[in-house]
Amino acid sequence: MNRHTAAIKNIFFVFFIALIVRTGYVWFFIESVDLTFEDQAMYIQLGQTMAETESFLQNTGNEYSIVTERVPGYPALLALVYMLFGENNMAVVIVQIFIDSLTCVIIGLIAELIVTRGFLVAGLISALNLSMITLSGMILTDTLFLFLFSLFILFVFRYLKDPAKLDIFLAASLLCVATLVRPVSYYLVLLLLPLLVGFLIWKRRPFKYVIHSSILYIIPIIVAFGSIHHRNFNEYNTFSLVSQGGVHAMYWVVPATYQYSGQGSYQEGQAFAKKHIKHAMIRDNIESLSDNPFENSGYHMKIAKQALLELGVSNILHAWSVGAIVNFLLPSAAYAPAIRAMEHPSFYATPGNSVIEKLVNYISNTNGFIYLLIITVGSIISLIFLVISIFGFYKMLKSSKLEDGVKEIIFFSLLISTYFIAITGPIIGVKYRLPVELIMTIFFSYVWVLFRKKKGN
Repeated sequence: MNRHTAAIKNIFFVFFIALIVRTGYVWFFIESVDLTFEDQAMYIQLGQTMAETESFLQNTGNEYSIVTERVPGYPALLALVYMLFGENNMAVVIVQIFIDSLTCVIIGLIAELIVTRGFLVAGLISALNLSMITLSGMILTDTLFLFLFSLFILFVFRYLKDPAKLDIFLAASLLCVATLVRPVSYYLVLLLLPLLVGFLIWKRRPFKYVIHSSILYIIPIIVAFGSIHHRNFNEYNTFSLVSQGGVHAMYWVVPATYQYSGQGSYQEGQAFAKKHIKHAMIRDNIESLSDNPFENSGYHMKIAKQALLELGVSNILHAWSVGAIVNFLLPSAAYAPAIRAMEHPSFYATPGNSVIEKLVNYISNTNGFIYLLIITVGSIISLIFLVISIFGFYKMLKSSKLEDGVKEIIFFSLLISTYFIAITGPIIGVKYRLPVELIMTIFFSYVWVLFRKKKGN
């Protein structure tokens, strides 16, 4: 059997393992009613409206209005599924199972670029990744986003090993499409342009090559976001992409920062945020906030920044650090509907002025032994995965036997991880670490392959 045939067999093996695991999970643990909780209902409504109107609008009861809080990528997928198979949410889940299984293959291909024989390890880890499995069975943006983002990483890594204009064009295009699914990567799109120019100058590429590559990077940005920015400027006098940021910062980031910096409970943090917005409106002589969603968001963002600065830079850094640690240790099982349906207290509602006090109170108030056991075992697994991944990053960085471009890939991986940790901040949730888990899987695979080689010797 030649290498090409073996590679194809491995690809199909990883894909079908992932497909079987995800199908089994949905078959045994997911009911149609599980697909209508929380943000899922909102996405379903957006997808149905897009299928009816063929435009990205929301149904406000008597009329349709422009959606400014979200981007159209995921509702477009839902609309396509609804038009093909009817308004069947289980059909959406089946499509996502297929997409997520492909993502496992892509992650394996990413690992193979820098870790010899890393495909099967990374592919199978992804196939068994409970975060990916759980989210593929929910009507949320994460599965589609991770698929597109994984393709972006694949082409960027190829580019860093051997710069080719087609790879940078494909990477930019995929990152832009991923951002149309989840705007969390929007600032990454803007950040990577100067980094691209710096990388090409460092590689001593001709000036003409730098210009051509930059243009190829910019074209997908204009195509993807040009119409949205044009609409937002004409309708709302802003160049912002979405109007979600300010409210999120005010009512989620500020309370979480307040709590995880040790200032008090999450509930006290919510009161702290509400007090700031109330006092600011009195100070600015504002009786009600603007009907313009971007002005509304901008005002909330301004007051959120003031509230955070009042807490101080050291407390912000403390809260971000604690939030990152909690996110990395959070068991993937905690997000599964079957586990969430078990009797347990709300982590956000649990009192505690520090993360340790909060965890102690959470465990003390949890009566269900099975739930507590699942959470404990899941946290231990998450800790082991984190430690081995960090060790893999260290060993790879120190290795003297790396191929050309791998050092650049390592530092780019660190940049990507830092970006998502920074932009997530103190907000807790399994889904927020998915892009970083992709990177961690690569370094975990490196350790595993290294261990197998030493054992073989």
